[in-house]
Amino acid sequence: MSLAVLVIFCLYLGLLISVLPWWGEMWDRNPMLLQHPAMRTFLMQGWVRGAVSGLGLLDLWIGISELIHYRDYRK
Repeated sequence: MSLAVLVIFCLYLGLLISVLPWWGEMWDRNPMLLQHPAMRTFLMQGWVRGAVSGLGLLDLWIGISELIHYRDYRK
């Protein structure tokens, strides 16, 4: 059961983090970022979006790897 929760969590979070920086409504017009112009300027740079997407892809890879290479060590 814990494996299923871990894999679903990793896949969901990885997909969300990978797609979110390129989703215009959520990233470009975020009300929290509109209140902080310095943070908005930083987060609008392409390399920051790429780094966030890279973390999402890494999380997807971890979830798939856990699913493929699962071993139950309790014997």
